[in-house]
Amino acid sequence: MKSNLEWILAERRGSRIADEFGLAAFPIEPRIIAERRGIAVESRPLTSCSGCLVRLGDQFGILYSSELANEGMVNFTISHELGHYFLEGHAEALFPDGDGIHQSSAPFRSTDPREREADHFAVGLLLPEKLFVKAIHSVGNGLKAVRSLSATCNTSLTATAIRFATLSEDAVAVFVASGIDVNFCFLSEPLRSFSGLQWPRKGNRVPRGTATAQLAGRSHDVERAAGLSSRCSFSDWIEGGPDHECIEDVVGLGRFRQTLTILWSSEPLEEEEEADEED
Repeated sequence: MKSNLEWILAERRGSRIADEFGLAAFPIEPRIIAERRGIAVESRPLTSCSGCLVRLGDQFGILYSSELANEGMVNFTISHELGHYFLEGHAEALFPDGDGIHQSSAPFRSTDPREREADHFAVGLLLPEKLFVKAIHSVGNGLKAVRSLSATCNTSLTATAIRFATLSEDAVAVFVASGIDVNFCFLSEPLRSFSGLQWPRKGNRVPRGTATAQLAGRSHDVERAAGLSSRCSFSDWIEGGPDHECIEDVVGLGRFRQTLTILWSSEPLEEEEEADEED
């Protein structure tokens, strides 16, 4: 699923908000922004959503599910709701009558444009590009690097992996799947610019024989956040992608029953050159 202008602008808006509130070092604390805007943030035993933005006249509040697995997911949920608050036109569209409650689901799963914009706002807010690029250079690659960055930034593995893929100078692909069905993917610039590549789509199948397919078949391991690693090729996952060996790191995402896959290679990609015709 390709990034579009609205997503890029939402990410930049999130990063600008962090800067405007003087949050210039990891971890970025979205609760500070909410507090300074007079937005109450509270935990509730929500089961049908991950978080809510509440409006009563000119007053706003944020609720997040007490079922969220870690503080990184809590931070993303709060930041997503702040996206609805700060992004132009969102509050008016979500609360046409002035008051109400707007529910949000797991990140990057909704097809609603405003939900996707709020997801990207959250990524930009929690992981500002300039700060994150500096951090990337000291952590290596793959799932190990994403785990390290997630701990430093106090962000979820999924949000961290997405930002890692989109800003990495190496060949990196990130997939989130439910069972053997791909939900979404993000590619680094070296892969995005590879000629002839067909962007993976929602509903594509996880390739057979991969570590991800193996883990997906073991639901208990997915729920307990177990991981696997193996070798494959980018072309196994991406139609028209480079026939270039990569590492496949995959980890279960707990109660969401999804898997997070990171394909990576630190070796530069090479485009195949067409053979010159002989005279």
